[in-house]
Parts: sequence; C-alpha cells; structure tokens
Amino acid sequence: MRFGRFLLWLVRPLFYLLFPYKLSGLENIPASDGKPLILCSNHISNIDPVFLLMGFKHRPIHYMAKAELFKGPLATWFFSNVFGAFPVNRGKGDTGSLDTAERIVREGKLMGIFPEGTRSKDGKLGRAKSGAALIAARTGADILPVAIKTKEQKVRLFRKTLIYVGKPISSAELHLDSQNPDLRYASRLIMERIAVMMG
Repeated sequence: MRFGRFLLWLVRPLFYLLFPYKLSGLENIPASDGKPLILCSNHISNIDPVFLLMGFKHRPIHYMAKAELFKGPLATWFFSNVFGAFPVNRGKGDTGSLDTAERIVREGKLMGIFPEGTRSKDGKLGRAKSGAALIAARTGADILPVAIKTKEQKVRLFRKTLIYVGKPISSAELHLDSQNPDLRYASRLIMERIAVMMG
C-alpha cells in the first residue's frame, strides 16, 4: 500500500486541477493511535474514494468495495494497493468480508464505508444499510461521519467539491455498547449527522 500512497501523492496536483476540492474539519480526524474507527460518508460519484484518500493525507483509508471491481489480477492489485480496498459480495451475506473488516478495524486502521451501499443517482441521501453499525458494534469502533457536497450534488470537471469531516460518534452515543446493540438507531444517526453537514 505504500506504493499506492506514492502514486496518489504523484497524481495529487493533476487531480486537484481537474477536480478541485476543499476539506473542512481536519481537526476532527483522530490521530492513528489504535482507537477503532470507521469512516462513513455519503456517496455521490465514482471518485468519492479518491477525494477522501487525497484529503486524508496522514491517515490511510481501507475501503470495503463491491466485488465486481476486482476482476482480474491488474484490477485486484490496483484497488488493493492504491485504495487499500477489499471485496464484498453485496446482498449475499458475505461473512468473510465482515471478518476482514473487523480485523482491519481492530488493528487500528481507518476503514471507509459508504453506508448507503451504492452511489446516489440524484445526490440525495438514502437509507443506511446496517453494515457499518454492525462492524462498529462488534469492534467498539467510533464512527467518523463525512459529507461530500457539490453543486447539484454532481461532481464535474473544474467544479469544487466540498468535504466536511464531523466529530466522531462514540459507541455509547450510537447505542452500540450494550448486549443488544440498536443497529437501526445507529444507522439512522450516522446518516443524520451526515445530513446536518450537508445543510
């Protein structure tokens, strides 16, 4: 993944020229101190992961990504090393991917999830699936809410994209620190925090 980070550093100036962005709330990103943490963001374009990887210069993100992206050895290498991603078979009860996600989070690495599960076609927030809340409940991780916003919620060349990082939400606040974690409440709260930042 170090080589992948180097590639990102190499293309950052060109990417910023084509897709300018501004990241606010850097002070809300916890230091990499081993505390379990999951980044949860809305999803409006295919390059959302790149915006976040570029913005989080000092905290690599490991993405849970749809298995369809990992077709062939070249694609697998690219998404694994540049995006730090691992595949998940959506809608198929992929327990292996959940185990991988839990391991990454427990190791103190920052894992990124788009809770809606897919890109929003109209830019509006959808309902969150329970995956992020489930992993947080199993690992005791905090949730770092992130909002991606642009004009008409469409990412276009030379148009600025705004990225807002909110304050981490604790397991207790998410109602995930008990024997009976409330996944629905947690999923709803995550999206509410993202909605507030989107205005």
